[in-house]
Amino acid sequence: MAQDRERAARVRAALARAGLDALVCRLPENLVLLAGYWPVIGRSAIVVPAEGDPVLLAPAMEQDALEDITVSDVRTFRVWHLTDPAPDESLAKLLRQAAADRRLAGRRVGVDEGFEDIAPPQKVLEPWAPAAAARRLVADAFGTDPVDAAALLVELRARKTPRERERIGVACEIAGFGLEAFAEAVAPGRREVDVAAEVERAVATRGTGHRGVRHARAQALVFSGEERLRTYSWGFAPTSARTIEAGDLVMLELSVVADGYYADLTRMRAAGQVTPKAQEAYEAVREAHRAAVAAARVGAAWADVDGASRSALRARGYGEAFIHHTGHGLGFRYHEGIPFLHPSAQGVLEEGMVTSIEPGVYGPGYGGIRIEDDVALTADGPAVLSDAPRELR
Repeated sequence: MAQDRERAARVRAALARAGLDALVCRLPENLVLLAGYWPVIGRSAIVVPAEGDPVLLAPAMEQDALEDITVSDVRTFRVWHLTDPAPDESLAKLLRQAAADRRLAGRRVGVDEGFEDIAPPQKVLEPWAPAAAARRLVADAFGTDPVDAAALLVELRARKTPRERERIGVACEIAGFGLEAFAEAVAPGRREVDVAAEVERAVATRGTGHRGVRHARAQALVFSGEERLRTYSWGFAPTSARTIEAGDLVMLELSVVADGYYADLTRMRAAGQVTPKAQEAYEAVREAHRAAVAAARVGAAWADVDGASRSALRARGYGEAFIHHTGHGLGFRYHEGIPFLHPSAQGVLEEGMVTSIEPGVYGPGYGGIRIEDDVALTADGPAVLSDAPRELR
């Protein structure tokens, strides 16, 4: 088990600033943040004291997911055998023990109950989030009324450590397998859903085991034809059974998670020859993408990075067609709020932040075009984590 010392130091400093004696977190994404552990079923918890080592509580059945995590004190409990108590009963007992061991009874404890948008555990169709029952569990175990620490956790997640950046980079590499499959699968006569299935299959089969990744999966959203691209592609509607036609532009909006770390990429592909109008719009987006990446440097205002891509599109006559933000944070979730590259957003880029860069235009004659990459902010400048080709054909 390799401790992420930089992450541990940042957490202790944040607890001191907030006047908290400990954090007790249960959301899968926060367990990835605090322990490098991506739960399978979402019934785990971590106790992070201001002084002393963290304590991770997890179902014994998740042994594979508990390898290579960043904490050493791991206490497991059995679940769902006929003779086992309910998971919360076992968790309550272990929480009381952890509170006693770390001398946290009656102390000021923060919990992660204030999140509305959440990332799922490995069992994606059964996401779980703490609610009133989870608050009572912590209150009973620690003998205190916990406080919501969501804002503190959002702040902690904004700047990734070198270890975390490396894991996000691996997720981007795995996303590249999906982008390769997309480029090969787009052809007249194929359905959007067929293309999406090829992308998701490539991520699962080639990504699982890549550089030690235990579990990789994707959600591929595919849009084709002018009407679907213009109307749906910027709002992430579902992939359809529409058949791709000769001359169509096709967009892939791809989210990938690898052991709890996320990538978010978008690419375009042409099913044959494209119109001069579509080619012109595509080149305008390429230029906006390059301008935003170049502007994404430590100390740059979020609004100024957005402005770089917006100015490039205005110069080519597509300013009004750019109807959304230029980028958002990501890493522990598909979309994170820091940074937010938007005309009215307040904030500056800091070393360690990871952001998407995704300018796009939507209008008649081409439908919709977007190019998206993930960029890490380093002292030496922006580092694009995804190197998959961006050519239209």
